[in-house]
Amino acid sequence: MNAPTTSGQQVAPGYGYSGDQHADHLGSPELDIRAIFKTLRKRMGLIISITMGMTILVMVAVYQMTPIYTGKAQILLQAQKENVVDIESVMSGQPSDSAAIDSQVAILESRSLAGRVVDELNLVNDPEFNSSLTSPSIFRWLDPQRWPGEIASLFKSTQFSEAGSEEESSGQERNAVISAFMGHMDVSRQSRTYVLSVEFRSRDAKKAARIANKIADTYIVDQLEAKFDATKQANDWLSKRLQSLRQQVQASERAVEIYRSKNGLETAKGTTVNEQQLSELNAQLILAKANLAEKQANYDRARQALHGSGDIESVASVMQSGTISGLRQQEAQLAREQADLSSKYGPRHPAIIKIEAQRADITQQIKTEARRVVDSIKNQADVARSRVDALQRSLDQLKAKTSENDQAEIRLRELQREADANKTVYESFLNRFKQTSQQANLQTPDARVISEAMAPGAPSSPKKGLIGGASLVLSLMIGVGVAFLLEQLDNGIETGRALEEFLEIPNLASVPAIPSEKGEDGKTLLPERYVLAKPLSAFSESIRSLRSALQLSNVDNPPKIVAFTSALPNEGKTTIAACFARAAAVSGLKVVLVDCDLRHPSVQKTFELESAKTGLVELLAGRLEPSSVLIRDPLTTLDILPVASGAANPPDVLGSKQMKRLLQELRNTYDLVVLDTAPVLPVSDSRVLSRLADETVFVVRWSVTPKDAALSALRELRNFNAGIAGAVLSVVDTSKQARYGYGDSGYYYRQYSKYYVN
Repeated sequence: MNAPTTSGQQVAPGYGYSGDQHADHLGSPELDIRAIFKTLRKRMGLIISITMGMTILVMVAVYQMTPIYTGKAQILLQAQKENVVDIESVMSGQPSDSAAIDSQVAILESRSLAGRVVDELNLVNDPEFNSSLTSPSIFRWLDPQRWPGEIASLFKSTQFSEAGSEEESSGQERNAVISAFMGHMDVSRQSRTYVLSVEFRSRDAKKAARIANKIADTYIVDQLEAKFDATKQANDWLSKRLQSLRQQVQASERAVEIYRSKNGLETAKGTTVNEQQLSELNAQLILAKANLAEKQANYDRARQALHGSGDIESVASVMQSGTISGLRQQEAQLAREQADLSSKYGPRHPAIIKIEAQRADITQQIKTEARRVVDSIKNQADVARSRVDALQRSLDQLKAKTSENDQAEIRLRELQREADANKTVYESFLNRFKQTSQQANLQTPDARVISEAMAPGAPSSPKKGLIGGASLVLSLMIGVGVAFLLEQLDNGIETGRALEEFLEIPNLASVPAIPSEKGEDGKTLLPERYVLAKPLSAFSESIRSLRSALQLSNVDNPPKIVAFTSALPNEGKTTIAACFARAAAVSGLKVVLVDCDLRHPSVQKTFELESAKTGLVELLAGRLEPSSVLIRDPLTTLDILPVASGAANPPDVLGSKQMKRLLQELRNTYDLVVLDTAPVLPVSDSRVLSRLADETVFVVRWSVTPKDAALSALRELRNFNAGIAGAVLSVVDTSKQARYGYGDSGYYYRQYSKYYVN
């Protein structure tokens, strides 16, 4: 028989639940109209707030805007050239490509042209462009049209504080007015034609037309002045440039000759003497290295013989020493005398002792002389090495000098090319100067005004109706987008239907959050007391529904040992377990609540009991009887098995044979055994203990427990073959759930809430 949930659906016991909706919950390509409606209903307040707030802000800004009129003048660019002679002119007519036309647009929008118009119309004294002449309004920042002037005014005021003279302040004020003026002006090309449209916006219609016409006229005059100035400047510049080029040609040719003489490159490209010296030094260096190798070998052999690794007399230089030869002769003479005396006297005779002393002295003199000879050989090797080093340095210096000469030739050729290039440029400019001196251009403007601006009869902005409608639609879209974004970011579980679809286990009960009320003793009613004080409340009814669902999960053999756990801490498992145990005790069952969270026990604190000196750990150690450890609930007949002290390895303690025997004893003694366990993800205690319980109730906190965490915890429990009866949605905000849970039992809460008495 299936157990009914609070939503009225029939669910299968255990964790093998298979609802009719969850098959596609991992992601279906079809559009879920129900989910969209649910999201819109859930976030309706946010959507309306964003839509109305943004629309009101936009409309307030629009109505703060000053009506703006736009004057429009049109200019036609003429592409033909009018040159007297058939050569490239200094100032030609406008080319017809788009880049050239865009360049003329840039000229019309330039700061210099705007400055001329500002000066000629004396706009520095116009309050529309000089914000310092008007009293500031508190709503001025709501008008985007005033932003350029206000920003320029801020910049101007900052600069004024640093200015040191009235002239600098005046210049900064003019720059600010020009910036504001340019913010009112627009120049554009009419499609792909040669017609440029000059538009100017102003609060006054006549002023807008007058300034637009002035901009066009100033542009035409600027073209004529540019042509006249360019013709004169071209000739002046060419004349000065020719003089400068003539000096450059002379200087570059002089530099070639000076450099050639300074580096000795007059008649030869290479240096023969250096090459000969380089070859000779290479030969000397080879001989010196060979001599060094010979000297070093003699020294190494003499040193080895001197230190006992060979016969010192085998060294040629030692054999050639006259001093050592004389000492050897004296040593031989003393040896003969010692032999004669030894035949006559004993070894301790004074004469023999004297001869032995003389021979030892001669031997020491031979060693001393041998060391001197070896030192002499070392000196010869050092001298040979010094000669090699000196030759190597001379060779390196000669190579560097040869490389410098090669570099000098490169530099000489570079100077020669520079001189030739200067001469070519000079001749080219000389020819151009002769041509432009004889050329006379027809100085006519390359543009003309084809349509003067007229005073507009209606403002061009703001278009209040269009802006209002667009802002309403846009703000509504933003509100909906924000709503769906928040929905995607929402990782909590908010309805029993969502819990069953996502976790694929039954929703045994949805336990609502209790209102803040005080009991008879004046203290705020906590859930453990609320379930007793308000037996007809929605909270108490959800606890009874949970007990009914567990009993009906197996009618023939209802579970007697029920473990309560959750994915993470602070999700309400201890509160649900305590209320469940008290409600069962009130109904007449013999119930015991066992605190199995050995790391952070909280049952005693929940029931406001005094700290126990003995508890579960001591009981499992075999030193006590259960009756001496159990504590009676002061408000009900519920027995409580607390935790007095922790354990070094809680999983081993909870999975021990003593724990199994204890649970079996409690099963035989009580009608219902409630286990308050630790969270699943942080520790493995609950996974071990879930195998000893008949059913495990998984507590999920409403809108708080992450979905991924809940799935991971259930996966861990299933890996231990735990019997999962279902899940409890705790601390449910029923008013919000009624908005969130379209189609869920919580959606109809207001209709059946009259059955509850708070």
